[in-house]
Amino acid sequence: MNLCKKINNRIVGFLTSRYVKAKSEELLETISKGTNKPRIYFFCTPMHSNLGDQAQFMCWLRLFKQWYPDYEVVCVPTRCRKFKMIRTIRENLKDNDLIFIHSGYLIFDPHPELPFILDVVRAFYDKPITILPQTVNLMDEWYRQVVSRSFNAHPNLTLICRDEVSLEKSKELFPNVKLRLLPDVVTSLIGDSEFQYKDMKRDGVLLCVRNDGEKLYSDGQINELRSRFNGVRTELYDTTIKVHMWEWDKKRELLISDVVKKFSSYRLIITDRYHGTIFSQIANTPVIVLNSTDHKLSSGVKWFPKDVFGRMVTYSKDLEDAYAKATEVLHHESVLPQNPAYFKNTFYNKPL
Repeated sequence: MNLCKKINNRIVGFLTSRYVKAKSEELLETISKGTNKPRIYFFCTPMHSNLGDQAQFMCWLRLFKQWYPDYEVVCVPTRCRKFKMIRTIRENLKDNDLIFIHSGYLIFDPHPELPFILDVVRAFYDKPITILPQTVNLMDEWYRQVVSRSFNAHPNLTLICRDEVSLEKSKELFPNVKLRLLPDVVTSLIGDSEFQYKDMKRDGVLLCVRNDGEKLYSDGQINELRSRFNGVRTELYDTTIKVHMWEWDKKRELLISDVVKKFSSYRLIITDRYHGTIFSQIANTPVIVLNSTDHKLSSGVKWFPKDVFGRMVTYSKDLEDAYAKATEVLHHESVLPQNPAYFKNTFYNKPL
């Protein structure tokens, strides 16, 4: 089995390298071609299999098409990070072209996208740049200095934060940067008729929990919580899934639709994933939000006003509290409300 796994990993690694190389060559050719259309250069777009990041990508592509119908969108993933790529874009950049950097949890010390963000900010020192909604969590002092100096040196940089804690941190770190506050773009799908599964039979509890360095609770603690739901259907799930890099462009919308459909088949979601929280509300399923090792979730849930979402989004202080709240939801028999398109109508109804 180990030998088969090694062989499979080598094959996947080879195919991935070949795909990235082909993608980079195709991208260089696209950029070099003359076009009458203005362009949006969209940097740090995801190629990895995280449904939250891919859902953000899908939302931005939809919004760019809606907001800038005359523009051609050129996506530049971090895996295609090369000096030649930056130079070719600079050589072909027109005055009315726009530069955006993808949203997410990218301004964070260990994140592999952050060095590429710094490349873009430095390379386009004389052009307006917008960094789409971010969680900002720089910890090491030396990296705080590196990022703050690069950002503050840019005369026309806009950083959009997706929570108030990130905004406060950014005010301290980036006094020369234009700062804004907006919720995560995937919230724009809440209330979208395309993602409604009203006839879906609901049953049980889905525990959508992460399996990385950001998780606060151990696997044992999560399994213990799961075991307490005696006689109730439960399932463990994560929004990082196994999909080959080259499959995303063709399957992105289908995979995201499938996860919303899955979330629609449960009576309750318990999650420590920010996008698990958002997917639950797209699916009109009550969610209990667990904490993680940073402020992303505790700050993120504040975007859901009680007068709009009622008890659909609940934050729990610990696992005991989560179980108590879950028991209350499961014992409460009622027709679930249809969430409105609150975020789309309030925050994403016009170009940034």
